[in-house]
Amino acid sequence: MLDFRPPLDSPLLIAMVKLLMPLYMKLGLNDTTISVSPEALERFTKLKGKKALICPNHSFRHDPQVMFAFSKLVDEDFNFIAAREVFDWDHGLNGWWLQHMGAYSVVRGAVDRESFKTTREILSTGRKKLVLFPEGEISRQNDTLLPLESGAAQMSFWALSDIKKANPNDTIHIIPMALKYTYPYDIGSNIRESIGRLESKLNLSPFAEEEGKLKLEIESASDSARFRVRRIAEKLLSVLEKEYKQKPKEDATMNQRVETLRRAILAKVAKQLDVELPAGNRELENVRILRNTLDDYIYQTDGGNSSEYEKQVREQTSANIKSCYKDLDRVVNFIAIYDGYVTEHMSQERYSHVLDRMEQEVFGGAPTLRGARLVLIDVGEPINLDDHLEVYKSKKKEAVAKVTDEIFSQISSMLHGLEAKRKPVFLK
Repeated sequence: MLDFRPPLDSPLLIAMVKLLMPLYMKLGLNDTTISVSPEALERFTKLKGKKALICPNHSFRHDPQVMFAFSKLVDEDFNFIAAREVFDWDHGLNGWWLQHMGAYSVVRGAVDRESFKTTREILSTGRKKLVLFPEGEISRQNDTLLPLESGAAQMSFWALSDIKKANPNDTIHIIPMALKYTYPYDIGSNIRESIGRLESKLNLSPFAEEEGKLKLEIESASDSARFRVRRIAEKLLSVLEKEYKQKPKEDATMNQRVETLRRAILAKVAKQLDVELPAGNRELENVRILRNTLDDYIYQTDGGNSSEYEKQVREQTSANIKSCYKDLDRVVNFIAIYDGYVTEHMSQERYSHVLDRMEQEVFGGAPTLRGARLVLIDVGEPINLDDHLEVYKSKKKEAVAKVTDEIFSQISSMLHGLEAKRKPVFLK
């Protein structure tokens, strides 16, 4: 049995938090506001009171708070599904809040029967809409989307079968959503401070043109920042190559070195966990397999049947393998950041994405809030699962894959659309 944390919705607490939400967004989240177009709101409110699964992209750790603020805007209450480990943050206090705000846990990739049962019940009864982030990982960027897990579509089809038993004319929808974090004002001073902190920690001089193997033409503040960020990336890569005993070829590009490093880290973790990774898998799929193996072991309970000694041994093993989480975080950090990412279209947000990943590696902790943020939100066309039911009856995997692809396509398109409509701020 897995260590499940059920939802303990408290209507009074939810109402109170909604009342205080603007103050929290102002003071607790460094003046974060949300913006939703009338057309997007109309697409969402058409399904008010209807059974639905909401699937936003997962670009930042504050996505749940943003979705909670959105729930206030549309005058609905949502349930949320969250990774089991976040319920242990702040010595369990975070879990208490999450549960009473309507969230419940899932051990990713495991056969978490209690979580699956709860998801199926919430979706089939439709008392509240459910928010699930189908990427399964925080991407820490909102230009692109990580490959989606198929669980959102699969669990929705399971719920649809229960719905049809109660009412053959009823259905369930999946609502794709896009969240795009932007800095509408100049945050150049914060970016340069962040670069300076990283340089200091890595013993790099603030700026040394004579060290410029990269031979960039430095004609502006933006050129200087790009040079310094890439130099920090080179240093981090060299340190991690040494840590994981990798010696790159002399003519290897940065992208080739990063790819080799990612493979080496995955192989190390797989060996430590005694897991054989399938040949031909994408790296993120392998990250998920390994993280699921970790979660499954750490959050497995014995129902109180183990001796004190057995519990002690298990706790020691858990403590030893928890270091693998850091290894896997490194792989995820380097999956989305490639060499061109630190030179092309370097808006303030993109600098922030890169620096967030570097700061997490060097300093740990939460990403820096570099200034007031405006979160642009779009709502996709709801996907009616009735339209896919006949295919699902005979070809379940095909139907699940098709719906998952549609969610991915809609979110990606919305992210690109939100970017095209705004005027990005570039480093001065």
